[in-house]
Amino acid sequence: MNVEEIKAVLKEQREEAIDLASNKRIISRDVPDLLSLLSIPNVLTILGVRRSGKSTLSLLLLKGKDFAYVNFDDERFRGFKELSKLEEAIYSLYGNVRYLLFDEIQNVEGWEPFISRLRREGKRVVITGSNSKLLSGELSTSLTGRHVDYVLFPFSFKEYLRFNGIKVQDVLTTKEKALIKNLLEKYLEEGGFPEVLMLKSRMMINSIYNDILFKDVVSRLKIRRVERFKDFASAVISLYSSEVSLNRLANIVKVDYKTADEWFSGIIESYLIYTVKRYSVKVSSLGENKKVYIVDPGIIQEVVVKKDKGRLIENTVAIHLLRKNQLKGVYYVKGEDYEVDFYDEQSGELIQVTLDGEIKDREIRGLVKASSSLGVQKLKIVTWDNEEEIEVEGKKIKIKPLWKFLLQIE
Repeated sequence: MNVEEIKAVLKEQREEAIDLASNKRIISRDVPDLLSLLSIPNVLTILGVRRSGKSTLSLLLLKGKDFAYVNFDDERFRGFKELSKLEEAIYSLYGNVRYLLFDEIQNVEGWEPFISRLRREGKRVVITGSNSKLLSGELSTSLTGRHVDYVLFPFSFKEYLRFNGIKVQDVLTTKEKALIKNLLEKYLEEGGFPEVLMLKSRMMINSIYNDILFKDVVSRLKIRRVERFKDFASAVISLYSSEVSLNRLANIVKVDYKTADEWFSGIIESYLIYTVKRYSVKVSSLGENKKVYIVDPGIIQEVVVKKDKGRLIENTVAIHLLRKNQLKGVYYVKGEDYEVDFYDEQSGELIQVTLDGEIKDREIRGLVKASSSLGVQKLKIVTWDNEEEIEVEGKKIKIKPLWKFLLQIE
């Protein structure tokens, strides 16, 4: 591509971006003031699963600013390497812009030194990417202390309510509570991918799922046994809210352990799944199994044949905690004769999740034992609809319905 051809593509992309950012159905996201992180020459990376709204959020952040936009997911940039020509096209088209937004820049070989140089020249750079390895190479080294990452998920339940025109009030009527609980049922069915909701098409979930597998895992890892990999991915998704053994997965799909490990890591790096480690005071617990959670309930509904509502609720709680804490300090706890679903280290809270109307003794016993072992006093059980406070062995346990937990209503 010559400079004029690049300029023509950039012009089209900018027009599409303006149309996207001006869409009346776009809702605000519950994110911190990310633009303030660019108050000094810096790089902001917005990461997360494909089609979670990273591009839209980035465009909204820069709305009204002097910025250039490049989308490297455009097939016309496939195999593109001429970043010096791109830079020339940007300045020719936009002038000496202050902000630069690069979508899915991991698709371009050798992009790291390019971004590092732009930062040194005083530009404010926003990068989006669908792979957690985005900052694992040269850029991470050259930008130590000079870049900020933010992981964006599909819509939270609160954002889902906002999309449906529901504003959560401090005081809710019986009718409003019933409506919120009804929408929670729907949220667990269709999930929170913005495109799925805007198009009102469940078929889009399958399209998104396949795009993640093929564009972000198969293509990047150069996987040849595609059908075998798809079976492997389905097996991983079906283990949502469960401990995962790679040896067992390898045996089920009939691949060697090294291949299973590579494929599993690739799926994690695409942000399709998240893993939660067992809490340990030891420096390393690499040999232990991790629990796996899926980024969006819609994916579970699409891929898994036999669904379990209790596990689905646990998955929803896990994603809520990971979103809130930006992946930090979320564990599960396991003792010799007890287990607790989550330890939220940042809020100092132990959390059990259950669907049952009657809380089982093992959930309560697990909380009490973990509380004594870890010295954590904030104890909670998230259930579908129960709400009360109980005291066991001098420890207060709050029982909270899922909708209130997700909306952070006390």
